[in-house]
Amino acid sequence: MIVHKDMHIPQLGRQRHVRVYLPANYDSSTQHFPVIYMHDGQNVFEPELCIAGASWQVAEQLDARQAEGKTAGVIVVGIDCSQQREQLGRRDEYSPWPFMPPAMLANWEQATVPQGGEGDAYCGFIVQTLKPYIDSHYRTLPERESTIIAGSSMGGFISLYAALKYQDTFSKAGVFSPAFWFAAEEMQTFIEQARIEYPVEIYMDIGTHETSDPAIASFPALYHDLALEFANILNHKSHQLKCHFEVDRGGTHSERAWATRFITMVEKFNLD
Repeated sequence: MIVHKDMHIPQLGRQRHVRVYLPANYDSSTQHFPVIYMHDGQNVFEPELCIAGASWQVAEQLDARQAEGKTAGVIVVGIDCSQQREQLGRRDEYSPWPFMPPAMLANWEQATVPQGGEGDAYCGFIVQTLKPYIDSHYRTLPERESTIIAGSSMGGFISLYAALKYQDTFSKAGVFSPAFWFAAEEMQTFIEQARIEYPVEIYMDIGTHETSDPAIASFPALYHDLALEFANILNHKSHQLKCHFEVDRGGTHSERAWATRFITMVEKFNLD
């Protein structure tokens, strides 16, 4: 079952549609459930809303897993991305820093367009506004140990940031195909300066055929190499910080690819 809700984002002064997936046994039990907060909510459940016609199939996969007795159930909160400035509004909210393109993207037509910088306010919405609403309206397990944040591309980028900034809220982050190229130096500095005060678990993956512009031949290597670099940085940061890193041979930058890897994250995090 998926419940729809329009919410105000006081931190940004705008509205946002939120989709809440409830496990199959939600209405027939008194059980409380862990929660995964996912970005790009319009792509998480409903294929007709996706550009490529395929979603992450999160509801179908979790329903099937529960029917097989492999999980006791998980609540998933999908937060639609911003529609402001087309794709740039999404990037605005999914990075706390402005776009700082690496040298190999210096001539990209998007390199000179201002974008990014609203990530702190967006994360504040999730932690200060959305999570309290979800915890008060649904039977959640509100503790950090049962609270996960996840997303792909820029959504993976902001998920890692949120998990490290709000360690008292999130214990785990799903970082699918992270777009570290958006502000790699800033993210690295942030990680280096972060104090790891709680156990934090990261699932990170990357495909070997990822791109954000087919016209730029270096994009797949950029995606792969930065993901590998950041996985190593995370795993050498602290004994309390663990990063599972997966490479999807032939994997593309698409909902179809992320759908095939979603359950891998669920299994790594032992959400059963």
